[in-house]
Amino acid sequence: MSPAQADEVWMGLFNTGDIDGLLGLYEDDALFVPEPGGKPLVGPDAIRDWITAFPMREPSIDLRTHVVYERENDAVVYSDWTLTGVGEDGPARMDGQAVILLRKQTDGTWRLGFDDPFAQR
Repeated sequence: MSPAQADEVWMGLFNTGDIDGLLGLYEDDALFVPEPGGKPLVGPDAIRDWITAFPMREPSIDLRTHVVYERENDAVVYSDWTLTGVGEDGPARMDGQAVILLRKQTDGTWRLGFDDPFAQR
């Protein structure tokens, strides 16, 4: 996965329910912001707990990459997203803006070091 492919890869794993694959995209000490202005969660296990407790059933996300800033060993990706699924009262929808930081690993792969799906521009 290159930084330009990050949203597409993340979206594919999320939409097929591949939580293990999704969490494999994160660094072991990655920060994930679970709500606007919230305290970041640290690491894939904490992110898993948040994802599996999410109150929407049958979620599907549409990620739209706006810009990717990349240099040798890190990249920042800005995106918009729409999440649809089934909530307690029927069909549900959420929209937001995300910012992620990817870092190039020693093996040449890219992993997420920071993920804020509720970023504000």
